[in-house]
Order: sequence, then C-alpha cells, then structure tokens
Amino acid sequence: MSRRPPVLLSDEQVQRFIADGFIELQSDLASDFHASVTEELSFALKHESRWLGDNLVPRVPILEELLESPVLTGALQSLLGPEFAWTPHRFPHNSEPIGRDPATIKFDPFENQPAMGEGSISGSGWHQDGHSKGGRSRWHTCRAINVFYFPHDTPIQMGPTRLLAGSHLYATLRNIIPEQVVFGEKKAGSIIVADFDLGHAGTPNQTEESRYMLKFVALRMQNPKAPSWKHKNPKWVTPSGLATPDTLPSTWQSLWNWLRAVPRNEDIDPPSKSQMAQLLGALAARKHDERLEALYGLVSMGAVSVDDLVAYLIGCGGKERHVSPAVRDPGYHAMAEDPLERRFSQRQFVPEDAAIALGAIGKPAMTSVRALLNHKDPWIRMNAVYAIGEMGFEVSKEIADEVGELLDDPLDCVVRVALDALCSLTNFGEKTVNKIVHLMTDTVEPWQYAAMGEPKLGGHWTIQNQIRYVASWVLRARVLTPNCRSSVEAALIAALAENTGYTPAVACQALQILGTHSALNAAIEYLSVRRWDPASFQRRPTRKSSRVAA
Repeated sequence: MSRRPPVLLSDEQVQRFIADGFIELQSDLASDFHASVTEELSFALKHESRWLGDNLVPRVPILEELLESPVLTGALQSLLGPEFAWTPHRFPHNSEPIGRDPATIKFDPFENQPAMGEGSISGSGWHQDGHSKGGRSRWHTCRAINVFYFPHDTPIQMGPTRLLAGSHLYATLRNIIPEQVVFGEKKAGSIIVADFDLGHAGTPNQTEESRYMLKFVALRMQNPKAPSWKHKNPKWVTPSGLATPDTLPSTWQSLWNWLRAVPRNEDIDPPSKSQMAQLLGALAARKHDERLEALYGLVSMGAVSVDDLVAYLIGCGGKERHVSPAVRDPGYHAMAEDPLERRFSQRQFVPEDAAIALGAIGKPAMTSVRALLNHKDPWIRMNAVYAIGEMGFEVSKEIADEVGELLDDPLDCVVRVALDALCSLTNFGEKTVNKIVHLMTDTVEPWQYAAMGEPKLGGHWTIQNQIRYVASWVLRARVLTPNCRSSVEAALIAALAENTGYTPAVACQALQILGTHSALNAAIEYLSVRRWDPASFQRRPTRKSSRVAA
C-alpha cells in the first residue's frame, strides 16, 4: 500500500492555531469522495438508525481515506507530534431543517442555544467539549484536537458550525464577546482543525436539506521533542488578520516555545518582582485576556514566582471543588455563575490557574509542587499532579512513580487526574504498571455508580469505566517508549475485557504497536468477533479506496 507524505503546516499556520485555537483547511480528496460520504451518511441516518454514533467509520468505511489523507495527517502531526492517535469517538453531527419560513427567522451568530430542527444532534449552545464519557483534564498545551469535517457544501442558511476564536485558553465561556464569533460557509471537503477546548456551537438549518458535519478527536501521545511542522523561523511572529480579538504576546510565546521543546520563558521579557502582587491579583480578573497574560507573566518569572504561586494554590483549597456537580448544574459543564470557579466534574477537570503556571515553570517548581502530592485536601493533590504532568520530560522516574502512588487514592477524582498526568510521564516503573493492571482487573465497589461525561451521547458508563478508559491511554502512550515490558502487554490484554468498547479500542491500538505474536493474536481475536459487513447496508457499490495497493 502506497501512502502520500503528509502535508505539514507552516510556522504561520501553527502560530495562527496557537492564537485563534483553530485553522481551516481544504482536504485533498476528490469531489466524488465527499459526495459518497454524504450519500452513505444520509441513507444510514434516515433509513437505518438516527443514532449512528461512534460506529460512523465502520458504517462509512471510506472515511478512513480522510483520516489518512496527507492534508489532515500533516496538520495533526504538526500540532500533536508524529505519534498522535485517534480516539474511538467519531460522531456525525446532523442539523435538520428547522421547518419554518426563513423570512420569519432572525438569527444572531452570537446567540446562545437557538432552536434547532427536530432530530438534530448538533448542540446549538456555546460549549467546550468534554472528552466523550471520559471526564479528562483541560490543557493549555496542545494535547487534544477536534477535527470537524464538512462532506458537502454548507452555506450560511444550512447552519455551519460556529466558533469562538481564542476561547481554547478560557477556563469557562462566561464573559465571551460577539467579536470572537467565526461563522462562514463551508465548501465540500472543508476541515476545521480545532483545539479540543475551543468554544463552538451548532446553527439552525434554514434549508430543506439535512446538514452533516463529522467530528473526530485526536490526541498527543508524546511530549514535544522538536518542532514537528515545516519550521523555519524560531521567532514568534503574530499572524495578520487573526480571528481572536485578544492580544496575548506572553501567552502565545510560551505555548509556541512548548511546541518547539524549548524553555517556556524563552524570548519573553519577565515582569519585575515588584509586579508580583499585581500579577497574582490579576488571576482573579474577569477579562480572559488580562488573566491569561498575568498567568504567563508569572510563568516568565520562573523560580521567582514559585513560592507565591504555591501559596495561591493552597489558598484555593477547602472549597470542595473536587466534588463533581450534578449534571444539571452549570458547573458540571464548567459554566458556573462565578467565572473564576475551577472544579472537577465527571465531564472535565478544570485546574486552577496557579497549577497551570507551576506546570509551565517546570523544573524550578518541581520540589515545591512535589511536596503537595500528599496534601490533605484532594483538590490540592489534583492540581499538584496536574502541574507535574505538564512538566513532562523534566520529571524523573522516581517522581513519576510518586504520581503513580496516587492511583491508590480513595477518591476517584484524584485517580482520574493522576492517570491524565501519567499519559505524559511515561517513564514510570513496574510498580506503577502493576497498579494500572489492578485498575483494569479489580472491581472497586465505590466506583460502581453511573457516570456520564457527555450525557447527551447516551450509554451506561460507571466511574470505573471512566477510570479504565483513561488508564488505557496511559498504556497507549507507554508502548511508544523503549523497552516496554510484558506487564504492559498483560494490562492491555486485560483491558480487552472492559465492556465499554472505548477501552478495548485503545488497547487494540497499543497491542498493534507492541507487535508481539501474543499481542497481535489478542487484538485480532477481540476484533474478529466484532467485525461487521458495511456492504450489507451501503446504498451503492463501495467507492474504490486509494488505500488499496495497485
């Protein structure tokens, strides 16, 4: 099988992504490909099941061409590194005709939750996604990406997806402004590559035809070691014509530095020590740009700001922020009335700004943050482990295994955040591997209650299901490291027994990478009994795939 080389992004495209939180691309696939996808999808949703869900690719298998296309893989390699992985969540978002005379509809692109046509899956309220059913962490660093694919022409009247430029760095979508809205028609084959935390929303469909948009999610598997795009100029250059109204020079420079695997404060003039109190106070600013620039101003000061940031973080404890709100509570979706509220929910963990800053400072903050791993307040433990996870390659095996000790924590929220950290701390030892094996195989009675990261997506997950899913990503990242031992393989094979579908899907990816006879045999045995024949459903003969060798 012959594959074309990926089309990597330029410096300017990466910088635009950092600032706006998205870039828009045009796929390199032929028009008949997009037409075939549209026809198959339409037939499936209208005549087979209105809830295709995560079975999207098995039902429309030519979509694999899109996922392996040079333009898309090049963009993801540029932003997530060459070892990026697709999650099992791939979902069709349809917007059905609203069924009213367009002349009677007055739609403001900034409007929150306008009425949608009956049967629409697309949510019209402004929101930042939660990792489907997994309740994972929010990151400023680029670790997760949403891919929005439009298989047919989508004019304004048909309701293309709306975006909030620059909102990927916001802890909440409170205090957003109309100037952030990006809303325009999409041509067949358009792809939006967006930071996972970018605010977005569906739009009413004022035509007589169904509108389709397909969403895929990709994750970073390794911390940056070097630029993974067509990197020519190490200097940050703010692109012209940005969509975001924010101006965040220190923030953007710090994230540019992280992607380039250089010190986070490189080329940033730090504020003076006399400005410390002012910057700490600005972490409580209601305006997102003021808060973010204060946060990264503290990062640029390095070791000088560590003690004050640790004190600030400890001061955030004692508020029960580790307890997940109920699904109907706005705080569950990180939309509490107080825009400064940070908390854990079964949908996502939103860390304190001080923890983000300490993680970005890195090694100078290591000793102080490490001391908080055993803090009596679970919220402080969670934020400390988050910060260490963001320190990445600077973390020793010894400290990585200290993070692994938190897998024995009695609170599931602490375990969940520790697993997220271990996804970037893959140098942990066998003791931590064994703890993950136990998470995959042992039943923990307190975790046998319902948990829905994304209630609208359905399903019957428990807290234990969520934890095992995040644990599978730790193992998926671990198999990319040298000298991966057989205990990891045993944990992955154990993961195949999980009943959610998501965890075994990730385990199969990892077993394929391991490539041993036993690993491949286990993956094939699992997948063979779950095979189905998409040709039984297809409306017309399968389009010849460019992936098939001549």
